[in-house]
Amino acid sequence: MSKVDFAFIGGRGMFSSYGGVENATREITLELAKSDINLLVYGVETIENNELPLNLAVESCPGWLYKKLGQYGFIFYCVLHALFVARPKVVYLFASGPCVFTLLLRLGGLKVVTSLRAIDSARDKWGVLNRNILRFGEYCAWRFSNSFTVNSKDMLAHYSSNREDAVFIPNGSIVRTETVELPALIKGKKYFLFAARLDPVKRLHLLLDAYTQLEVSDRPILVIAGGNAKNKAYEAELKSYESESVIFLGHLSESELVPVMNYCRAFILPSILEGMSNSLLSAMAAGKPVLAADIPANSDVLENKAAMYTADSMTGLVNGLTLLAEDDDFCLNLGNALQKRARDDFSWAVTAKQFYMEGKAFL
Repeated sequence: MSKVDFAFIGGRGMFSSYGGVENATREITLELAKSDINLLVYGVETIENNELPLNLAVESCPGWLYKKLGQYGFIFYCVLHALFVARPKVVYLFASGPCVFTLLLRLGGLKVVTSLRAIDSARDKWGVLNRNILRFGEYCAWRFSNSFTVNSKDMLAHYSSNREDAVFIPNGSIVRTETVELPALIKGKKYFLFAARLDPVKRLHLLLDAYTQLEVSDRPILVIAGGNAKNKAYEAELKSYESESVIFLGHLSESELVPVMNYCRAFILPSILEGMSNSLLSAMAAGKPVLAADIPANSDVLENKAAMYTADSMTGLVNGLTLLAEDDDFCLNLGNALQKRARDDFSWAVTAKQFYMEGKAFL
């Protein structure tokens, strides 16, 4: 491969479905690869280059190193490779953790574009050490980068006093083609869908409590697609609700999630901490009605009060679920409105172009 123009560090790789960082990196780089720039994406898994465009390469961290040193060891490996081997013209750092290395990359003579995908240090799951590392990464992201970006208007307002030239770049949405079948466990059934990590800030415990208050005869089943729980006690508490009407599918790959999303009655997002949710945008693009907590990151995307309830309100969540369960016309109209919003205002092609413009000055 020729000299690298843009390198991307953050997440676990091109085709990992671990979370939003991986999804964004994949969609952005595949769009950028349609141009003549040379791209490098760092990851954990090994991918054959013939699966990718010729100008898009992958550098995989050795599996043994990742298992031994974890996420920060993996990121440090990527940073060292960028500094001493790849020498890209621009490094894009996605998420709070990787941004810890912003200054090191700058001191090594590389230009850096940082992108915060959420205020990760605010998540409930972190201990004191990890929380402070993430806070330091968020500080480095705006303090030392050549260009600083965020993916929600809420974060733009939060950081505007620190960095006046901060740039808001939203995620995109895409309608995905089904390549695998719907799991037999839920085929032919009407169901609500929750799809996220089993993390307290995602408020699945609130959703489970609210769901138990619905009339049994009227409610769809509740399908939970998510894993990667850091707190095993919390995961056990959630799974105590498992029954014929509450089904845990575990962590799903991107291709496995597509049919589950496409056939759901409605997508439910009770989370109180988001950047810009890729799952939310996927539901909208698929024409699904949504019920989401009215945190700024969600309301900026939805711009539709019918799709929201007051965050952490049990009453609001129960009422919203009841309406989605009982009113077919409401579901159809809301789904159509949200699909139009996704199609008109959120595009990965536009998102990729905005990231390209942030790095273009350094080519």
